[in-house]
Amino acid sequence: MGNTDSTTKEEQRILSQPQTGEASEFYWACRNGNIEKVKQLLPTISYEDLNRLEPNGSTPLHAASYSGQVEIVRLLLHKRGCRRDRLNRHGLTAYEEAFSDDIRQLFHRPAGRNRFCDQDDSEQEDVEKMFEITVKEDAKEEEDDDSEELSEDKWLQQRATSKEIENAQIFLGTATRLTGSKLVRLLLDDFDKDFSQGKLKEDLNEMLTEHVTHKDSAYDKCRALVTKAFAENRPEPLLRLYSLETGFYRALANDVEPLITPLYILLEKLKPRYFQGVSYRGVKMTAKDLRSYRRALKKNGAIQTKTFCSTSLDRSVAERFAGTTNMNDEKQSVLMIFNFAEKCDTAINLNRLSNELPCLSEYENEKEVLVFPMTLFYVTHIEEGTNCMTIYLKNIAVPKIGLFRALKRVYDTEKWTNDRIY
Repeated sequence: MGNTDSTTKEEQRILSQPQTGEASEFYWACRNGNIEKVKQLLPTISYEDLNRLEPNGSTPLHAASYSGQVEIVRLLLHKRGCRRDRLNRHGLTAYEEAFSDDIRQLFHRPAGRNRFCDQDDSEQEDVEKMFEITVKEDAKEEEDDDSEELSEDKWLQQRATSKEIENAQIFLGTATRLTGSKLVRLLLDDFDKDFSQGKLKEDLNEMLTEHVTHKDSAYDKCRALVTKAFAENRPEPLLRLYSLETGFYRALANDVEPLITPLYILLEKLKPRYFQGVSYRGVKMTAKDLRSYRRALKKNGAIQTKTFCSTSLDRSVAERFAGTTNMNDEKQSVLMIFNFAEKCDTAINLNRLSNELPCLSEYENEKEVLVFPMTLFYVTHIEEGTNCMTIYLKNIAVPKIGLFRALKRVYDTEKWTNDRIY
């Protein structure tokens, strides 16, 4: 921790009193396009030094990006996973200082990869894994096609009561209240080691070890982000970790706990980023999937995210990736529009909001709003279309729950479970 503090103080000093013209040999090689020197020095530089602020208040990545050195920027980003979030003495990222569109393209997510539409059959984030649908059983049945052949997948609950929707709200409110409580955290550290900071870090690193190997260019960056998050007790590095294009991100579709647990514990620190507004996501749906959403609309049902769900502030991003439906397609292109009428603490704006609140996503151009697991929505409207359908979703606000009520709910649930068993 002391070393981190000294580094921070030194960088603050540099930013307040930059020494114009003072920088390392590697910096000047990047600035002047000396690619042979860059290739020679790059393997010898530690990840920490590679991203260190130079005495002139800039970084090698800034220098290469600003001066239009395409191949050097490519090496720094894709061979060593150089940090993109660093601000120079002008308060700008290397992406913001890019010389040309060719340079900016190097900062974008690789072609064929996107988080705002489920479309690739081989690696898609299955809509069935992402959303769970709850339909009120007391709603009157109607004799139409939507009630004939509904999806039978695990994410769909066809016989749920309106009470379950209320319980889901209370459960999420209870979970966020308890995990964010310092008192509860102290008790858990003493009595439940599974929730200790050391165990949470261990679980996260274990998943990283399995899905991000030493050969991955993002390996050093992933490790550095986890270390920073737990050393500084901050959630921002964990959100950047999620945004990286690695196997870790794809593994979260099957197991969100290693990441969502520390994020919920630190959720209060993301309060300035709680999202209010409209965001978008494209999906591909089968006929059965669509019938399930139509049923949820008619019966006042709700859907709940089961994993992390990337959405974008830019409608054109989701529309472009969603594409259009051809006559031979088995799945329909669907644009999902998420409306957050109130600030939502499980929808986090990853975009740059100010100098004090920089972009948290690895890909600044995507304008991402990240929706956490267990976020609830009503289906308010379905707009039919030949090439693309649109499903409108409205966030269901979660009531604020006091600590005493949250603890009482846990006690009542435990008591009910024990009574059922014994």
